[in-house]
Amino acid sequence: MSAYDYWLKPLGLLYISSLLKHIGIQSILIDCLDRYDDELITFSPKFGEKYYGTGKFLESEIPKPRSIASIPRRFKRFGFPEEVLRKKIRQVKNVDCVFVTSMMTYWHYGVHDTIRIIKDEMPSVPVVLGGVYATLLPEHARRYSGADKVCPGTGTEPLKKALGFLGINETLDFDWFDELDPDYSVYKSARYAVLISSLGCPFKCTYCASSLLWNSFVRRDPVKTARFVKHLTASKGLSDIVFFDDAILVGSGFKRLMEEFERVGIKARFHLPNGVHARFVDRETADLMYMNNFKTIRIGLETSDPAMQNSTGGKVNLDDIFVAIENLSAAGFTSREISAYIMVNLPGQSEEDVLTSLRICEELRISPSLNEFTPIPGTVQWKELTSGGVFDEDIDPLLLDNSILPYWWKEGFSPEAVQRLKEKAWSLRRRLND
Repeated sequence: MSAYDYWLKPLGLLYISSLLKHIGIQSILIDCLDRYDDELITFSPKFGEKYYGTGKFLESEIPKPRSIASIPRRFKRFGFPEEVLRKKIRQVKNVDCVFVTSMMTYWHYGVHDTIRIIKDEMPSVPVVLGGVYATLLPEHARRYSGADKVCPGTGTEPLKKALGFLGINETLDFDWFDELDPDYSVYKSARYAVLISSLGCPFKCTYCASSLLWNSFVRRDPVKTARFVKHLTASKGLSDIVFFDDAILVGSGFKRLMEEFERVGIKARFHLPNGVHARFVDRETADLMYMNNFKTIRIGLETSDPAMQNSTGGKVNLDDIFVAIENLSAAGFTSREISAYIMVNLPGQSEEDVLTSLRICEELRISPSLNEFTPIPGTVQWKELTSGGVFDEDIDPLLLDNSILPYWWKEGFSPEAVQRLKEKAWSLRRRLND
């Protein structure tokens, strides 16, 4: 298995830290994936720095779970070694509760291990679990995580449940997203900041869980977002700001945000790694991105097959892609800044579909980025696959990790086919960037 720090930050916990401080509760953050943590660097000074703050996590091979014992892949822990986490926990005194977050459902073994270590070191302190895994698979989390309380959901509801579990009655009845910034004061040596300027997505792609996590699309006041970015660049000296919105270009808010960046004079590098919607990249948007020094723009190409484009949600078509790339190129961007997400191993997808998408990238001179399909619990495709008997609802989520799936999912691509496609994408990227 593999993992990479492609601008990963526990944004939910950073907002919870701000919410707790807002109501007078002190919080301390331990980010087990912080590659720049002082003690981690002391433990292992060599770490893979790539571009704009991204890089490889420290990794260690650990015994495989039984569910993947027969699969020819190594199983690894990424981030803090256990001894570093234990040392950091021992430095924290007078703790009333530990909140643990979770992201990918197939990372649940890491969640369990983290909670096990916390309980070893703080046996009398309750542990509360939230996050994406806890929201999409709450019963699995209750059964296997080891947490004393599982709080599914997004926004302030999980925090209200967690505080109620501790006997603290707080309504949190205010617009937290518009009024609060994520708490980056918890980092001593951050190299980049991850932000969102909106919540949710108006599209409902069959493979995406955004609409399960957020029931509407909401944008924060661009003036407040720009003010916080200015604070981060001025007070922390950050050069790289990353937006992970699911639908950042929807509506007029993004253009207003860019205009506000120009007005307040923000000097930074900006990144959009989350697959922006091609249909919203008009020439004005492209020019604003270029003027504001965007260095990473990932376009959601997904699939070149018109039938599959429509059946998965109608997010994009090839005309949108060609117009978006034309606008970005005219603004001054090249393949070093523009890339396209291409889905691999979608149900019913052919290898030729991926090859066609790669040829489109070559024609447009944009770098391809293959995104291997993972069935996400609760999505339309998850329901179709489980109702069709491809796998049971109570499957170990680890088996759905995109690096594991090809080894047992006979209806999809083989490991060899996935590797062939990856090599073609790598070769194309090298040719375009030489």
